[in-house]
Amino acid sequence: MIIGENMGGLISFDNTWYCDKCNENFKDEDDFIYCPYCGDVLKNDWYQRHLQSIEEFFSESAKSVCEDCVEEFDKEFNFCPLCSNELKKETIPFKIEKDNSITADWNGEKACIFDKDMFISDPHFSKDTVIKCFEDKDYFDGKLESDFKEINIEPPEKLNYKETYSIARLGTSTDEIRGIKFVPELNEDILSDERFKPWKVINPINNGQCIIVNVRKNLYAKVIVEHVRVF
Repeated sequence: MIIGENMGGLISFDNTWYCDKCNENFKDEDDFIYCPYCGDVLKNDWYQRHLQSIEEFFSESAKSVCEDCVEEFDKEFNFCPLCSNELKKETIPFKIEKDNSITADWNGEKACIFDKDMFISDPHFSKDTVIKCFEDKDYFDGKLESDFKEINIEPPEKLNYKETYSIARLGTSTDEIRGIKFVPELNEDILSDERFKPWKVINPINNGQCIIVNVRKNLYAKVIVEHVRVF
């Protein structure tokens, strides 16, 4: 039985962290990651469940690739069914650290993608946002490049993990990102439109919202988020 489990629906957030070895409980306001008595990593059942879901996502997203046929197959395939060549195994390198955070490869660099602070700040959707970051990475990178080329400006560096997270977090179980446009500046046309005030939801548009995220200096993301009805 998971601590705080609600058998009729969503698990309620329980901010109790505990040490298996010492059988001691701590509240989040103590801000412990390691047990102050024995040094073991503290646990939280719902956090561990999120951790496991992210780990399962990485495992399931592994694939086998044929470099000759340029085709992708299920990770269980060892040889290409088209040309019989040995397939290359592709996975996203990740690691669960001693403090129970998760680090993973992001554009060739090690990035912390999930930890206790992220979980506490958004216990309901932080796990889903982490997964969305990896599912939508190619889409965001492609849009960033094409949107800048469209206005004849050299595309900036790809989004780092935190920048991608700041956009992906706008989509939840009931709000879905339906479109995104990257721009280098907020010109007068955008600023004069009440729908596009940075970080503000002003007017509903087609049962949705338009939000501007200041990603970094000289880079803004105009995001269309649509509310999805849950029946």
